[in-house]
Amino acid sequence: MHIKISFLILLSLFVFTSCQDVIDLDVPDGDIQLVVDGWLTNQEGEKQVLLSTTANYFNNTETPRVTGALVVLHNTNGAVDTLGEKEPGVYITEFVGQVGETYHIYIRTTAGDEYQSNPEELRPVPAITDIFYEYKEETIFEDEGYYVSINTNEPLGVGDHYRWKQYVNGEFLNEPFDLLYASDEFVDGNPILNFEITTDPLELGDHYRIQQLSISEEAFEFFTQLQLQTAFIGSLFDSPPAALDGNIVRLGQTEKKALGYFGVSAVSDKEIVIK
Repeated sequence: MHIKISFLILLSLFVFTSCQDVIDLDVPDGDIQLVVDGWLTNQEGEKQVLLSTTANYFNNTETPRVTGALVVLHNTNGAVDTLGEKEPGVYITEFVGQVGETYHIYIRTTAGDEYQSNPEELRPVPAITDIFYEYKEETIFEDEGYYVSINTNEPLGVGDHYRWKQYVNGEFLNEPFDLLYASDEFVDGNPILNFEITTDPLELGDHYRIQQLSISEEAFEFFTQLQLQTAFIGSLFDSPPAALDGNIVRLGQTEKKALGYFGVSAVSDKEIVIK
């Protein structure tokens, strides 16, 4: 089955890898709320959990950080690692997640407030089998330049969800329309061929890296609401009409929520240089 999926089609089908990723959350004015941003993967290397207070999700400027917290990673058998605070509000682990295992984090702030993420299973992800690019002339739909496509396979069984993270010359693309995610509802069990993954053209000499991540259905719904409230309303700097609930629960005080997300993913990487 030959499928070419653009980003807009991906939207209709209904996505703790890089230590450089910073994702902040914008909510209406009101009580200051804890924001959790963390992702555990099955890759070697440092993963981060960023604790801050409310700010703009796609704004990479400094946000108020939550320091001195206790952050503990758990699997189904109990605690597996206590994260160290590398810098204010940035808690790190070298723990490597295992496919098929379920994980969550526990947080206790210096004020004694306790939070916990909903458990998530680290699901497998199909490999990116090929990566290639094509030069395109300018049209009414696309600018002139080089566009990257990938081939992959979607395993049989409805219920898989994915996210794609892009890096150009080492920089994580973190604008609202860079948020790429999808479910397998309409492509279940089929090869995905010539999937044009870039939304903006590349230039000669650019180094491009793509990560394909498995995500949960809950994460898929979180990213859907996030994009609806950022990319499709007014300016990118407008406040969303409502706070975005993630998967972080405040223990003992359910009426006072935390925001953000802690998720788990398996990852497949590919990279290419435009020559």
